[in-house]
Amino acid sequence: MLKFGRVVWVAIALAAVVGTIGVGTTVSYLKTARRQLGEEIRDLVPIKFEIQRLAGMTDDLVRDIQANQKVAAQLEVEIEYLQREIDAQDKALTQARAEMQKLRDALRQSKEEFIFGGQKFSRADVEKDLGRRLQRYKDGQALLESKKQLLQARQTTLQAAVDKIREFQHQRELLAQKVESLKAELALVEAQQAAGKFHFDSSQLGEAKRLAENIEKRIRVTQRMIAGQQLPGGEIPVAVDDRPAAEQFDEMFGNKSEAVAASR
Repeated sequence: MLKFGRVVWVAIALAAVVGTIGVGTTVSYLKTARRQLGEEIRDLVPIKFEIQRLAGMTDDLVRDIQANQKVAAQLEVEIEYLQREIDAQDKALTQARAEMQKLRDALRQSKEEFIFGGQKFSRADVEKDLGRRLQRYKDGQALLESKKQLLQARQTTLQAAVDKIREFQHQRELLAQKVESLKAELALVEAQQAAGKFHFDSSQLGEAKRLAENIEKRIRVTQRMIAGQQLPGGEIPVAVDDRPAAEQFDEMFGNKSEAVAASR
């Protein structure tokens, strides 16, 4: 009951809108709203999904092409057999015409009896046989002509089908290439989006540099403190004897080394 009530109220509201702005404007509004809603729904569908849907539709074209190729192959076989029938019937009509020509040549003679295949036939028999043969020839000729027309129609249909199949194959190949191109473009866009998501905290880097500098300063201060603690009793350092070792040795042990050398 409540559902029926909603329907009634919607109908009343729609009637009020139509009455206010007119039927044409209302229809236009509804079409615009439907079109806008469709565009919004399409925008919500991921591009990758749409590309996959396009690839699926492209693959479906392969089955359609194969089905039409089968029909074309069947039609091609029918054309081949029909051509054989036409050739055989044309040959039979040629033979029938030659036989009728013999009968007609015999009737041109002023004879009342004729011999064919070792048998005698009256002039009336020959004329009747010629009439029957002529009627069969006319019927066969009409049938042959209809078969030729049928052959031409099937050949025209086959050629149109072959051209259409080739066009579909070409368009399908273009679509397949387009799918691969769209996949590559989407991959590039995704890569660019991923690169745009990189974030480097410059403030954290600066803080790390300052910390490194402070640590280095503390190490230098500690080194200086250790160096100051190594001075004995705070004595003033004097110059270090940097003379060669031999000269210092001679100064300390010069006489003794000469005495040792002399005793040897």
